[in-house]
Amino acid sequence: MPNAFPKGLLLVLVYTSVAAVAQDYFPEQIPDSSFSVQVEDVATLPDTDNLPARINLVTQDGEGRLFANDQRGVMYFIDTDTGSTNEFLDLRDYTELTLISSSEAGFQSFAFHPEYHKEGSPGYGKIYTLLSSGNTSITPDFDPGGGEAFHTVLLEWQIADSSSLTFIPADSESPYRELMRIKQPYTGHNGGLIAFNPHHQPGDAEYGSLYIAMGDGGGANDPQENAQNTENPFGAILRINPLGSNSENGKYGYVATNVFASDNQESTLAEIYCYGLRNPQRFGWDIQSGKMFIADIGQNGVEEINEGLNGGNFGWDIREGSFGDEGDGGSVMLDPVAEYDHANMIAESPSINNRAITVGEVARGSCVTALDGHLLLGDFPTGTLFVLNVDLDPLAGGQDGLKQLHLVDSKGLVVSFLDMINDERARRFFGESNRADLRFSVNTPGRYYLSNKKDGVIRRIVPDQDPSITLGAASAGAQEATVNYNGCLQRSDDMLTWEDVVPQPQSGSNVPLSETSGFFRSVLK
Repeated sequence: MPNAFPKGLLLVLVYTSVAAVAQDYFPEQIPDSSFSVQVEDVATLPDTDNLPARINLVTQDGEGRLFANDQRGVMYFIDTDTGSTNEFLDLRDYTELTLISSSEAGFQSFAFHPEYHKEGSPGYGKIYTLLSSGNTSITPDFDPGGGEAFHTVLLEWQIADSSSLTFIPADSESPYRELMRIKQPYTGHNGGLIAFNPHHQPGDAEYGSLYIAMGDGGGANDPQENAQNTENPFGAILRINPLGSNSENGKYGYVATNVFASDNQESTLAEIYCYGLRNPQRFGWDIQSGKMFIADIGQNGVEEINEGLNGGNFGWDIREGSFGDEGDGGSVMLDPVAEYDHANMIAESPSINNRAITVGEVARGSCVTALDGHLLLGDFPTGTLFVLNVDLDPLAGGQDGLKQLHLVDSKGLVVSFLDMINDERARRFFGESNRADLRFSVNTPGRYYLSNKKDGVIRRIVPDQDPSITLGAASAGAQEATVNYNGCLQRSDDMLTWEDVVPQPQSGSNVPLSETSGFFRSVLK
């Protein structure tokens, strides 16, 4: 008889025993940062099935409107002025999708095409979602063999009017089209964030490229060796052109500048941007430099942040972080820019033993002056926040440069993120949670939000300065002027209607001037 059951049981036992004894790779604990940030509530998503919303993503569209999703299937518009929410799209209405929402699975992520509001453009009104589907009767585009827990599915939705705050499809008979379907051999380490790089501009070769985080497919020590296999999409960040059609299934396009799209090897996937990752649920960018930072959740003892590089191999499962797991990998594998272990992360380590890294963006254009140039990151289960100064820190691996970021409430008292969550849960008569499940907002330049899966509340980092702005003089016929500001930069043609400048430029950089008259101001938001 096949020995699959005993072998599977052995894997679970090995995983549990190894994870229980964390190796102390970094004896020194992560120190405190020299500053703290204040946070305040912005909105609370509606409960689902009498439980707090499990918020997976907070992001905005091209006009700066804020949206968030509940992993159980609903996407909301958030009015940041009033705190009210409006249901935008409910994936559960489309029963053929057979949405699965449990543990890591569910409505994973969504993204607006950069041309979402540009009427007449190919990307007008297009929204992308990544979800876990229990409908496994459809043949997947990618099948790594092994079991079949569910499918990860990438969809493109077409809205009739991009200004609408409720999804009304352009074609009621075909509200969406399927771009990609991936068979998941295990329930863990599946799809994560999808996002467009805000640094890319029209005319760039990569403009309109969609980035997709895919875990190694699950199982301890990557039993199918997916992450080092460039013939499948697991353990990788994928980069595709969702408006193209030269993929094998004809439903999306390859990005010509991807290393594996131009290596003349039929066996490698042109979709892969970088690989050798275990569970890269989140990534974020520095809008000033365009650098990408990837949080890769570790297994035995190391959590790592990597700089996303085209064609880069980050070593899993040969290495975990910069340490050998099944070997050392040699010089062809890239080291993390920062990492921490599971043993003694901070001086007052939370009681929960789990460790899993998450990341947001590099703070730019914010009026939290001390935060500028810092990458926001943290420990997902415990809710411990960190910062890494990408302008000044060495970015050479290890804990060097990592600092713990403390939160303060409206009274100026230091408070942990988990305590904030449990205070809210107690107020609404929910039981205490021992996990924070921290998330940072993505593609919200100049505004930085915290969310979680335990209380349904979206919080923001509060600006610490009054707004100010100076606009440099521009010579006749000049198309740009230098702007220095604190707060949120806005522009108007008539000084009656104001719109946020999206994305928020770095203070001291140039901003485009209108061909006609135009006005700028800075406000607190």
